Amino acid sequence: MMFSPDVTLDHPRVAYAIGRSRGTAVQRNRLRRQIQAVLREKGNTVLKGRYLIGARVPAVSVTYPQVHDDIVELMKKTRELT
Repeated sequence: MMFSPDVTLDHPRVAYAIGRSRGTAVQRNRLRRQIQAVLREKGNTVLKGRYLIGARVPAVSVTYPQVHDDIVELMKKTRELT
């Protein structure tokens, strides 16, 4: 995940980089929706800025609890860097 803080934004902007090698379109979209669900759940705790989230493992092998834990961990690291 890459993060660029920007306090002028009304809400966080998120882009996804999940290549074809990570699974079928259905699998990649499922992963993207899982990430969106985690970000929606975290709501106001997500820092304002621009995020680029990528996948390093095949999308088919990732479960929602893994996605949740990974995103929460990345958000903690983002707070430490800003």
